[in-house]
Amino acid sequence: MIKLTIDGNEVEVEPGTTLLEAARALGTEIPHYCYHQDIGSDGNCRVCLVEVNGNTDKLAISCQQPCGEGMDVQTESESVVKARKGVMEFLLINHPLDCTICDQAGECPLQDYSYHYGSGDSRFVEDKRNKRKKVEFSDKVMFDAERCILCTRCTRYFETVRDSRPIGVENMGGQSTITLGPNGPIEDPYQLNIVDICPVGALTSRDFRFKQRVWFMDFADTVCPGCSKGCNITAGAYQGKLLRFVPRRNPDINKSWMCDDGRMSYENYNISERTRGALIAGEEASFEDAFAKIAELVGGGDGVAVLASTSNTCEELHALKAWAGKAGIAHLWHGSKSWESDDFLKESDATPNTKGAQMLGFEPVPTEAPALRGLVVAGEVEVPPALLANLDFLVLQSPVGGELAPAAMVMLPGLTRVEKQGTWVNSAGMAQVVKPALQPGSGVVDDWQLWRDLGGADGAEWSTLKALTRVCRAQLEGSAETPLVATES
Repeated sequence: MIKLTIDGNEVEVEPGTTLLEAARALGTEIPHYCYHQDIGSDGNCRVCLVEVNGNTDKLAISCQQPCGEGMDVQTESESVVKARKGVMEFLLINHPLDCTICDQAGECPLQDYSYHYGSGDSRFVEDKRNKRKKVEFSDKVMFDAERCILCTRCTRYFETVRDSRPIGVENMGGQSTITLGPNGPIEDPYQLNIVDICPVGALTSRDFRFKQRVWFMDFADTVCPGCSKGCNITAGAYQGKLLRFVPRRNPDINKSWMCDDGRMSYENYNISERTRGALIAGEEASFEDAFAKIAELVGGGDGVAVLASTSNTCEELHALKAWAGKAGIAHLWHGSKSWESDDFLKESDATPNTKGAQMLGFEPVPTEAPALRGLVVAGEVEVPPALLANLDFLVLQSPVGGELAPAAMVMLPGLTRVEKQGTWVNSAGMAQVVKPALQPGSGVVDDWQLWRDLGGADGAEWSTLKALTRVCRAQLEGSAETPLVATES
């Protein structure tokens, strides 16, 4: 281990750690553009300069300078502040003054660093260099060369993470620009990650462009509902409508990335019509009457099965299982959904909690399922046609009834994947906190509350979701190791 001092604070780091990384370990933020923790640095932006051992004549590039034993590093000395202001002035020489119309406004490091570390004025009186605007890099990504500061994060992302070179740097000096390669538009299924890592507004998502200012939006740190990988994301919404998913860094699962398919799946959850309240034989009914009807239909549970979606949280599945056990239902099955996987992040299971369902005792639908007189479907799940043959009754609990709605004797409302709160367990067995990005509105009760209330007094100890989570986690931990990797704030 190496010991050094940064701004008077001693820190101990592994050999090979850079000064910038050591400062971050202390909670000291050194401004940077070309450096990214998941693709490294290029050393070209020069805004991360620091003073080492009192040497004011030659400041060090903190993103590339390795830590040395006994180093004394200053990140806010007079020489550093002066040099940093000069670098910021240089970076802004040709940058257009279009913050008011730029999609990056409100979450732009260039804006933030200009305010915190810039000089506040410019000595440049010549005309700014005009470069190409609205360059279509693909049907998903738009490039504005005037805003680009040539940090090369985008090109290095493809080279180091995706092992490809669809874009590169063309020309030299003031003529340098990012350009498409000879093979035409970017076709990579993870291309929108370059929009996230661009530190200015040079790369923008064509889907999100001009949709909404970020300071008007509501954000939720949650988990991507698209597949069993469990990529961490931030979901952004405005007035009850989802506008985007962007990746949130988790070094153990997805680092800083997510697939374009998962990112664009947000559109699936902006539903215009949904199930609200309870229905019996297609007629509006109270929840109490619906619960009584379900109890009457299920009877002792013989010949009845539960088919649960693996987009349900562990808490919902635990409450569902408890009700089924009290009702005498022996068949607890889960149904998942598949899509095309790849060798990076995207997994074939297009539901987020199959592992959790299995750990809680739900099994796949058997190849030769027994004859049923009744089926309880919990959540949005594809029901094998064989299960629907010769049924006496169908109970459907779902945010959208769909094709099964006309056949349902009782219908109950449900939450979409982005309205849930609780726990999902990804394919690697990691339990993660899920937080709601949208609220369902009137006539919809949380799924776990439905099953608790349907089960009666046996669920009284689950008076809150927090209490149910404790009970559920205990069962999960008894099944396998499930380290909680998302925060519960």
